[in-house]
Amino acid sequence: ALPKAPNNYHQLKNYNNAVSRRNWVLDQMRSNGYISEEELTVKKNKLLVIKRETILPINAEYFREEVRKTLYNNFGKKNLYEEGLVVKTTLNTFFQNIADQVLIEGLIDYDKRRGWRGPITNINSDLSSKKSLNDIPNPFPNKWYLAIVKEVFHNSIEIENLKNQKDIINLSDNNQWLAKEKLEINDVFFVEKVKEELIIRQIPKVNGAIIVINPHSGKVLALNGGFSFKISEFNRATQAKRQPGSAFKPIVYISALKEAFTPSTLILDAPYVIDQGPGLPKWKPSNYAEKFYGLGTMRLGLEKSRNLMTIRLADKIGMSKILKTAEDFNLHKDLDNNLSMALGAGVVTLKDLTNAYAMIVNGGKKIKPKLIQSVYDRRGKLIFSSEEKICTNCIQSGNLIEYNLPTIEEAEEFIIDSKVAYQMTSMLEGVIQRGTGKRIAELNIPLAGKTGTTNDNKDAWFIGFSPDLVVGVYVGYDKPKTLGYKETGSKVAAPIFKKFMSYALSQKNKIPFRVPSGISFVKIDPLTGLQTDNKNGIMEPYIKGTEPFNNNVLVLDSLGSVVTDTLSGTGNLFIN
Repeated sequence: ALPKAPNNYHQLKNYNNAVSRRNWVLDQMRSNGYISEEELTVKKNKLLVIKRETILPINAEYFREEVRKTLYNNFGKKNLYEEGLVVKTTLNTFFQNIADQVLIEGLIDYDKRRGWRGPITNINSDLSSKKSLNDIPNPFPNKWYLAIVKEVFHNSIEIENLKNQKDIINLSDNNQWLAKEKLEINDVFFVEKVKEELIIRQIPKVNGAIIVINPHSGKVLALNGGFSFKISEFNRATQAKRQPGSAFKPIVYISALKEAFTPSTLILDAPYVIDQGPGLPKWKPSNYAEKFYGLGTMRLGLEKSRNLMTIRLADKIGMSKILKTAEDFNLHKDLDNNLSMALGAGVVTLKDLTNAYAMIVNGGKKIKPKLIQSVYDRRGKLIFSSEEKICTNCIQSGNLIEYNLPTIEEAEEFIIDSKVAYQMTSMLEGVIQRGTGKRIAELNIPLAGKTGTTNDNKDAWFIGFSPDLVVGVYVGYDKPKTLGYKETGSKVAAPIFKKFMSYALSQKNKIPFRVPSGISFVKIDPLTGLQTDNKNGIMEPYIKGTEPFNNNVLVLDSLGSVVTDTLSGTGNLFIN
């Protein structure tokens, strides 16, 4: 009845009409034998209850803008704004809400460590000055509001908003970082009310991005490209090209695994000097701690993010092979053949780098990040679908009594062997268990990932994943400058990733990473690369046939010749 006469049977405006119509339908159901006389009586006597579902608003402004740009580029202005398209996106509102929250909180937490920069302005109390405050850009109009200091007390202040409503802010708990700051009457700043507590806010100078991808399909489940879309529409997840630093290293180590190296291959961590040519200074890369650690396994080099071990490995296998791997992972556009690329000196976007990690955890299957699932025109005709599927036996001819059952499969292309992908997944899991991301381990969830920090701490990254979810985080200034002393990927970006995973996966089953067939495990000493029974040993994954054998290790001398060291007790390679 509602589509035919929505006003006549409006459940609130014309309740009696709505009940009469409901009862008429029930009478028809009884006369046609669909319900019993008893059911008819019971249901007629029930009140007509109105239920209205409340949907929490999802801003997802950066996500929506990416979708709009894609539609504009693919279908044109007229189709987008005039024809009426029905668009189904990949957005997951649960993950988007979490992503928004943790990115904003992470940027605010970092900004607090840099200190209070003072009020937005200081005004006199006349009306004209107060009205001018409405022109100040508000990053979150529904959450933040401007406040003016009216009185300053020992451990609190009295404020007044633009509606002349007064309140008290305690300079404790979440405002403790301001306790030693000198706040003055008529100072103006933003305030947010969180769980009945008024918190003083300042807009961070730093910015960042977060992206969440389904590694099996490439669907972008959540995306936030900055602190506030209202202040800056520049999307730092898709538009900002920045140096990934050590977050690029998995590409180097994958290249080595493809060349029959193993996670327990021994690599020397010692000074490394390259002559760059006449008139140029010698290139002397160093580790973050400016120390040298001697021999260590390839796994250890990745877990501890040792630059000198990575450079030696890259020099041994050759940059051409590393660039080929980068191309397979779609990270090659802004890389060159210089050895520094192995340490993340090239530039990438957060979206592309996170998608590369997704192809590691999914077993090496090639995927492309996508925000749109399907587009229909206003007549209901499908005009775009991101699903790439193959139907076998869908078209058949001849005797229909004899037929083969059709099957629908996803079109799959693998860029690396699934066994190599698992070896890298295991090594990245070690980064969280023992390496630069170990502060995440306390979540006690199967997670893997890699930190990234560039020279002078200008860019901070953490790209990590569970078996079914990949999350990339980037933090840095739009105009590159240092984040500060010891403000690294593990300190700035990793906590954002950790908080996201704690909210997103806390109620999930702790599904371990999937192990492909053809993998065998041997307990290895992480320092020596030797087989061990020690409790500190690591169950190292080997592709069958490459496990440690006898008591021998293959050693490459400085000329690349192979010699045998019968004292080492493993079948690993030693890169001098």
